[in-house]
Amino acid sequence: MAVLIQRAQLLLQQGRYQDALTTLKQHLSTSANDIEALFLLAICYLEMGKTDEGEQVVNNALSFAPDDDRFLYLKARIALNKNQYSEALQAISEAVAIHPYQADYFGMWSQILLFKKDYPGALQKAQEGLAIDPENLVCLNLRSNALFNLGKKEEAFSDLHEALEHNPENAYTHANLGWKWLEAGDHRKALEHFRESLKLDPNQQWAKSGMVQAMKARYWLYRQFLNYAFFMGRQKAGMQWLIIVGIFIFTQIASKVFFPLYVLLALVALSTWLIAPVSNLFLRLNPYGRYALTPQQMKVSTMVGCLLAVALLAAAAYWITAIPGLLSVAICSGVLLLPVSSMYTPESKKSRNIFRIYTLSLAVIGLLGVIFAFITNDYANIFVAVMLIGVFLYQLLANYIISRE
Repeated sequence: MAVLIQRAQLLLQQGRYQDALTTLKQHLSTSANDIEALFLLAICYLEMGKTDEGEQVVNNALSFAPDDDRFLYLKARIALNKNQYSEALQAISEAVAIHPYQADYFGMWSQILLFKKDYPGALQKAQEGLAIDPENLVCLNLRSNALFNLGKKEEAFSDLHEALEHNPENAYTHANLGWKWLEAGDHRKALEHFRESLKLDPNQQWAKSGMVQAMKARYWLYRQFLNYAFFMGRQKAGMQWLIIVGIFIFTQIASKVFFPLYVLLALVALSTWLIAPVSNLFLRLNPYGRYALTPQQMKVSTMVGCLLAVALLAAAAYWITAIPGLLSVAICSGVLLLPVSSMYTPESKKSRNIFRIYTLSLAVIGLLGVIFAFITNDYANIFVAVMLIGVFLYQLLANYIISRE
C-alpha cells in the first residue's frame, strides 16, 4: 500500500481530517482511480460535513466499481443524511447482497428504518447484525432504540449497559443512554451520561443537544413539553397530522361548550411553539447554561426575548394611554414570536431559508401595520389582518415541513 495512503489512514484515526484530505489529494494527483484512496477521501468529506463533495467522490467511484459494497454503504449514509430514505434503503440492500457478513451494514439498514419509524423492521435488522457480531456497538445501540420505541424499556436499557460493558469509553453510547434516561423522565441520570459523553468526546453534538434539554428539564413545565415532544416524535407523519387535527377540532368544540377549557387548550398549543426558545432565554441567563447553547439557539432566544419585551411594554403603554398604535405594536410583536421561535427548527437548509423568508415577510407586513395604525388610529387595519392570517398559515406550513423531516 502506498505510503501516502497509510499516512492518510493514520490521520483519519487521529481525527485530523483536513490533513488526511490534503495527503489523499496528493496521492490521487498521480493515481486518480485508486479505489482505496477514493474511499478514504469520501470518508474525509463526510466526517467534515461536506456531504456534496463526498457524494461526488462516491458516485465517481461507483461509475467504474459498481459492485464495491463499501461505496454502496457510503451512498446509503449520504442518502440518509439527505432524508432520501428510499435511495438509502436501495443502496444498503445492494451492499448487503454483495457482502452479507458485515454487521455495520445491518446497523445502517436498522438506522434507516428507525428514521422511517418502522420500529419492528429496525429491530429485526439490528438483530441480524448482532447475529453476525454479538458485540457490535452500532447494532446494540440501534436495537436499544428500536426496543425503546416499541415500549420495551428495560430491554433497551439492558442493551446499552451491555454496550458500555464492551466499551465503557464510547461517547455515542453514553449520549444514547442519556437520551433514554431523559425520555424515561430522569433528567439527573441523563445529565450524568451526557457529561460523560462530552468528557470522552467534547465535539459530540448529540450529547451537547441532550445536555441542553436535560438542563431545561429541571423545570416541571418544560418536562411536560419534552414528554409531548418525545410522544410526537415516535409517531409517523400521518398520525402526527391526525393528532394535530384532532386537537384543533377538540379546541373548536371546547370554544362553544366551555370557554375556559378553550383558553387552556389554546395556551397549551401556543406553549409548544414558544417553550423551547423561552426556556433557552432562561438558560442563557444561567452562568453555566449559556455555554451549552448553540449560536442559533442564542440568536433565536435573543429575538424572542426582545419581541416578548416589546409586546409586554407596548401592551402596558396602551393600557395607560389608549393609543391604538401601541396595541398594534403589542399584537404584531406577540404573534411574530411564533414564526421567529421556529425559524431554525427544520434540518434542511432549504426549509430553513423558506422559514426565514416567510418570517421576514411577516415582519415587514407587521411593520406596515404598525405605521398604518399610528397614522389612522386603526389598530386592526388590513396589514395587521394579513399578518395574523399569515401567521396562521405559517403554523400549517411549519407542521407540514417539520413532520416530513
